[in-house]
Amino acid sequence: MNTRVSTLLLLAAAAFSSCQKDDDKTTDVTALKKDILVNVSTNVITASYTDMNNKATALANAVTALESTTNDANLSAARQAWKDMRVVWEQTEAWLYGPVSSEDIDPRIDTWPVDFNALDAQLAGSAQFTAAYIDALPEDLKGFHPIEYLLWGKDGSKTAAAFTAREKSYLQALTDNLVALSKQVDDAWKTGYSTTFATAGQTGNSTYTSLQSAYLEMVAGMADICEEVANGKMKDPFDAQDTNQEESPFAKNSITDFTNNIQGILKMYQGDYNQSGVGLEDLVRNYNLSLDSDLKAAHAAAIAALNAITVPFGQAITSQQSQVQTAMAKINALHVVLQNQLQPFVQQYAK
Repeated sequence: MNTRVSTLLLLAAAAFSSCQKDDDKTTDVTALKKDILVNVSTNVITASYTDMNNKATALANAVTALESTTNDANLSAARQAWKDMRVVWEQTEAWLYGPVSSEDIDPRIDTWPVDFNALDAQLAGSAQFTAAYIDALPEDLKGFHPIEYLLWGKDGSKTAAAFTAREKSYLQALTDNLVALSKQVDDAWKTGYSTTFATAGQTGNSTYTSLQSAYLEMVAGMADICEEVANGKMKDPFDAQDTNQEESPFAKNSITDFTNNIQGILKMYQGDYNQSGVGLEDLVRNYNLSLDSDLKAAHAAAIAALNAITVPFGQAITSQQSQVQTAMAKINALHVVLQNQLQPFVQQYAK
């Protein structure tokens, strides 16, 4: 065989190999897009709500211990259990769709600010704090923040000795309600919605009629929490210079709340909650490494800006105004990447 023929055969073989790789890549990406939805549905969203339900139960148990033996050690344990559950809930706010939205669980769990006068009226009244009574209360009289108010007190320095019997009764009823609501959303994902989300675009799926619709919902969830944190949770009390508009003022937990909101975005993007899995990151990296880099850089900058606020948010709105403004700007910059880069990417490639 002469050299020219040999060279032509090698080039043909290389071209065939290249075509094979392209074909395999297409097949792999098709499977990847489905695998991402399965992983996100099962190992991110459903896993997070199971985790939240477990932590709600731990909080209720800690409150029971506090009600039985009302000392500062049990009060400290109940406060920590509240914070532990709060971490999970705030991260899940990056995926506030499905049953948590359609069954109105979000407002029943996390409405703020607290109406002090209405809360104090409940404590001064004589109604029995039954499960039905708590469930029928207005949204701002149940959920995380009335519990926070009872555990910390208005100025954050409540002691165990300050608890009245009625406060303990209300506190127990509120935490039991929180357990019921967290179980409701966990059960909803486990018993059907997880499959609904994972099978987006498949025949008979009337909720997600296309695969792309599920991907767009993921992006919208991430973008929406940026908008809420920067232009609601932070901006409203900052502009008004009013600590009464702060999200978690009694526990001085607001910056932690905001940080967990933003951390949830990366968990969704990477498909990692408490274990590694495939996520939007894998699809993006297959086509656009620059977008992946932009998103991660914007996310890191937002987290760094939040970490630069070194005092409780209620103080920071007056004493660290530049840090607060920087954090809002960085979170808004992340929102721009999600809205203007990731969403068009999904529209193009998640079909």
